[in-house]
Amino acid sequence: MTTSPNAPMTSPTRRDLTAENALPYVPPGSGRTSSTDPGRSRTESPQQEWDRDSELSLMSKAVIATVCGLALLIAAFAVIGRLGGWAADYGTILVYLAFFLWMSIAGRVFWWGADKLIAEVGKTSNSGDRR
Repeated sequence: MTTSPNAPMTSPTRRDLTAENALPYVPPGSGRTSSTDPGRSRTESPQQEWDRDSELSLMSKAVIATVCGLALLIAAFAVIGRLGGWAADYGTILVYLAFFLWMSIAGRVFWWGADKLIAEVGKTSNSGDRR
């Protein structure tokens, strides 16, 4: 990915859906190839259609993230008493750094899901007309 001083840096995965003559989006692992792929014809491989509706909704992802993050946090609090023994066996820096990393990831996953759920509940509860 190259940029010039005058052009802003953009992500290489950014898709512009408004572009004319754009190649069709083929998700990874779908088994489909692009119709413009010169190495294969459309009759060589079986066509497997990708259903956009089969992807999880944001609300479902938020519930899954909240539950998984909470499970990771509970697991961390369950072993917090063993940290001293592990630090004596494997080294203080290694154990506490790993515990900090575990708690950071667990907390971030939990709060991402919780934030999305709170925003969605707030959106639906404010939609009514209350006088």
